[in-house]
Amino acid sequence: MRIAVADVGGTNARFALAEIGAGEVTKLEAPVVLPACDYEGLADAWQAFGAMIAEPLPRHAAFALAGPVTGGPVRFVNSPWVVDPATLYAELGLDRALVLNDFGAMAHAANSLPESDLVHLFGPEAPLPLRGAISVIGPGTGLGVAVLQRLAQGPVILETEGSHVHFAPLDAAEAQVCASIVARHGRASMERVVSGPGLGEVVRAFDPVDRRSDADLWEAATGGKEARALDIFLASYGAVVGDLSLAHGALGVVLTGGLTRRLQAQLPASRFHGRFCDKGRYRARMESIPIKLITHPQPGLFGAAAAFAKEFP
Repeated sequence: MRIAVADVGGTNARFALAEIGAGEVTKLEAPVVLPACDYEGLADAWQAFGAMIAEPLPRHAAFALAGPVTGGPVRFVNSPWVVDPATLYAELGLDRALVLNDFGAMAHAANSLPESDLVHLFGPEAPLPLRGAISVIGPGTGLGVAVLQRLAQGPVILETEGSHVHFAPLDAAEAQVCASIVARHGRASMERVVSGPGLGEVVRAFDPVDRRSDADLWEAATGGKEARALDIFLASYGAVVGDLSLAHGALGVVLTGGLTRRLQAQLPASRFHGRFCDKGRYRARMESIPIKLITHPQPGLFGAAAAFAKEFP
């Protein structure tokens, strides 16, 4: 079956055509990436995608959305878009559609991608467990969190909003970052620190007049010019992933997203794994957890296709 898939975040809406068969993804074509700010909503972006491909849009589609999917309209936290599953069929001319959270799609990707699309980062160099919980986490415009529970009868995906748990500073510098975020936003969630915009929050906690864009700050940080801010970011990232995986009872962790891939070279020498493991009496457990990074260029699109293939085999 040929389907369309979408991975819609706060910044970009990605679309692609995919082929599925026997409950698996057999082909994922090159993506079309559209800035969300250029379109009023999903229907407009969908029409633009259709105009860019050389064939009619399929009447079957899967949509991974960066917001809580609870049955009613999906309201994005980091975008003004609203997607209503009740009107999706009529608006987009579909016969069958699957709507899921974007990190639900990431968890499907973590479950379905071959080992060749996973690179080992930390912990024992072992495959992801075939049974038990795996935390799937990654920063982008926000911070995505899901749980892949591998059971004897098959995988179960838990979509969460775990990134909105309060951020827990562990030293004086992080306490200053936390206080700065609370002063600006009223509350400091994990996502305020560990996300694309989070680096700017860290920088402005120490230099409130810094007005550089997120893109400029990340270019500086990955180029070695914002060493303190990047150190705090990666230490916080490790602590957050450790806290969440401990709460999930995880036996494995998968990190995902373009930002983490961009930071792959900086991760080994950072404080990420030290903070991940620094959980008191549970240190030995944390040290036993393999941590992988998805290297597939479009895991959200692949995961949306994998979810559709499992839902409609």
